[in-house]
Amino acid sequence: MAAVIHELWMANDAGLMIMPGSIPLDVPNVRDELTRHLSDQWNSLVDREVDGRHSIPFEKDKTIPRYGSKLAARRVARAVMLGSAPTDRAQKVRGIEAPRMRLGVIQPGENIADFNDALNTLASSLAYFYTNTSNNRFWYDTRPTLRKTAEDRATQVSASDVEYEIETRLRRLRKEEPFAGIHICPSSSLDVPDEQVARLVILRPADEYSGADQNNKAMTVITDILNNRGSAPRIYRNMLAFAAPDHDIMQSLKQAVELFLAWQSIKADSQNLNLDAEQNRETDNNLRRENETVEARIKEAYCWLFVPYIDQNTDIKTIAWDTIRINGGGDSVIKKAASKMLQNEAIITQWAPVLLKMELDNTLWREMDNIAIKKLWEYLSTYCYLPRLANENVLNDTIRTGVNSMEYFAVASGFDGSRYIDLKSNQPIDMVEHSGYLVKIDIARKQLNEDEIEKQTEEETNTGTSSSISAVTSDESGAVIHAIPTEEGETTSKVNNLPTPAESTKKSTRFFMSTDLDTTRINRDVQRYVEEIIQNLTSIDGVRVKVSLEVVAESADGFTQQTVRTISENCRTMRVKDSGFEE
Repeated sequence: MAAVIHELWMANDAGLMIMPGSIPLDVPNVRDELTRHLSDQWNSLVDREVDGRHSIPFEKDKTIPRYGSKLAARRVARAVMLGSAPTDRAQKVRGIEAPRMRLGVIQPGENIADFNDALNTLASSLAYFYTNTSNNRFWYDTRPTLRKTAEDRATQVSASDVEYEIETRLRRLRKEEPFAGIHICPSSSLDVPDEQVARLVILRPADEYSGADQNNKAMTVITDILNNRGSAPRIYRNMLAFAAPDHDIMQSLKQAVELFLAWQSIKADSQNLNLDAEQNRETDNNLRRENETVEARIKEAYCWLFVPYIDQNTDIKTIAWDTIRINGGGDSVIKKAASKMLQNEAIITQWAPVLLKMELDNTLWREMDNIAIKKLWEYLSTYCYLPRLANENVLNDTIRTGVNSMEYFAVASGFDGSRYIDLKSNQPIDMVEHSGYLVKIDIARKQLNEDEIEKQTEEETNTGTSSSISAVTSDESGAVIHAIPTEEGETTSKVNNLPTPAESTKKSTRFFMSTDLDTTRINRDVQRYVEEIIQNLTSIDGVRVKVSLEVVAESADGFTQQTVRTISENCRTMRVKDSGFEE
């Protein structure tokens, strides 16, 4: 005690009383006297976590001004050390209570809140400083805390394990309307189908976006997926949108994942670590807390939405990107992306007929009187300067609404080059035929008016003829002679030369066609011919359809022997009827 009094006197200590928190454990004489009954491990623990110029409490007092004037962190650490060091691990109740710690530290006139705050700071910073689940007892131990063990293990977690954990959590997400498909962490552009429905692509954790770096990994991956599907060019580019993680937030997400995996490993090794009941409860609590932190950080990290578009007023060939930050809320990245795109009309689930007519007039049928509905949907799916519809049903609903009016457009089942077949306007329709046509309203009105006039003329002619005919005879040639009464009671004859059976309209009995196929789109072209022509023919009863394939290949340099052997063998195996090479 004399050594303590001497050191306090030499340090000009202004304390009103000598308390446990006032004893300078950084002085060798004092420390050795207090720890001589403890194991040697306590000396290094005191130097690092209790008192001394290289201790953590000293650093806290130095960096936090309201601690430094009172030496709050060091005084709390000293009091806990003196009140808990001699305890044994076998004790059921360990440590010093928080009220007793305050009695051993606080001098009259000092603010209690500063010391409570210092106590909480040490509990979250020190590796050998323990607290119970109720957070009302504190003690030091030579065995590191589970938090320290978790931090050490977190530094050993590999980057691949962290990315795998994030991807696993992302793959639990489910699609949200209006997206018909969700593609999570694609390894290449081949993983994203090229189809005519709206899709959201969520990039991998490694494909981070940074606004300060124009050549970031995210934009490279997005551009590749938009333009290609594997080695082939992508056709339906107007159906895609992308979500990417933020570079800065990803760092904190990865740290949270590392801690989660570390606590997970501690849980798995609980028997090897010989954890008691209290430590198992601590492990479960930390595991649950870190899991919640990871889930929240994933929602924060994936905050960038990329929507491709083309500005027709600048450059119709260059893809531009609408880069949108989707922060806020506890919703998943899919739900936030869907909400933002619907809000910005970057994706459309309900389309007004007047807007469809504007697009038709401005671009699609500016120099035509009609457009095939199938071709219209392909245009909307392909070109990024057109509106992005969620699916084909949106277009069909718009057409049905527009046809039930005289202001927008008409619909026809077919077009023979001069007239539209089954032309409909200003009437409800139940189904939109995929092979039909949209027709300009002026052209449709003209044909409908002509049809109406022709119909009225036929009705008037038939009515007048039936009332004036009194007798019908035929001559030797088969001509029909109408005997028409005159006003004087006489009759005059009118001869109508009706066509003989030989002159009647003949029916077509054979159909044939021949066309060239694009070798780069051969699957697509064959599928179209099957759907549009062959299926229509085979659906007719009694029709025999024969389809053959003709291939002609020419090479100015000649084919190699390897090529000749390979193709000839394949033709033989596939039982090709007629094939061969010529010089």
